[in-house]
Amino acid sequence: MISEITQLHNQLGELEMIQVRDLGVSIVMAPHPDDETLGCGGTMALLRKLEIPVHFIFVSDGTMSHPNSKKFPASKLRELREKEAENAVLTLGGDKECIEFLRIKDRSVPYPDDAGFAEIVEKLVKIITDIKPETIFIPWQNDPHPDHKATWEIISEVKKHLKFNRRILEYPIWLWELGNPEDVAVIDRMRKFAVNIEETLPLKIQALLAHESQVTRLIDDDPEGFMLSPEVIAHFNIPTEVFFESK
Repeated sequence: MISEITQLHNQLGELEMIQVRDLGVSIVMAPHPDDETLGCGGTMALLRKLEIPVHFIFVSDGTMSHPNSKKFPASKLRELREKEAENAVLTLGGDKECIEFLRIKDRSVPYPDDAGFAEIVEKLVKIITDIKPETIFIPWQNDPHPDHKATWEIISEVKKHLKFNRRILEYPIWLWELGNPEDVAVIDRMRKFAVNIEETLPLKIQALLAHESQVTRLIDDDPEGFMLSPEVIAHFNIPTEVFFESK
């Protein structure tokens, strides 16, 4: 991790603080199950404590986390990851009725020039228009994962078609581990905010543990299978969540 990003991470508590109540009805766009918890789980739990509706939209099916598992082929792994996501959302205080799974193949979330991009934009315009959120949480635009960037591209197109005001807040996931100097330059051109989640941090960690396939060796027959390392989790096990907003 480069020093500038380390410095930003260390200064999260000094950023301008967001009053959670002002966020209003919210949507979280999660490229994969677990991104919703890592990126903004504490903030979502605070919103739910205030009985403010939060909707969770999971973009990909997450099935490339363990592509070689025989015990959990793609269809079974999708079921597992959706159940884990549901348990995480419930832990954060969310409702089953406010969960949507788009089930796009993991690592195949479309970009603007890809087949299926227009269709997913159209679908999300309808979903988001029906909900009419005041705030939409999306992955940070340069987050170094193709599905994260594609999700940002999709919502960037969606917002052109929305006929109501909404705030877009971007949450970083892999920035802390894989960021580079160009990322710092992009962030410097954005507004930076933080939310104090000390009250809900235990719920956030409990929700993260609900993603058992991602934080343990539950799936033990794929040597190349993904697991969140303690070092990565440590970036999010702090009493602050950070968000970026385009000026």
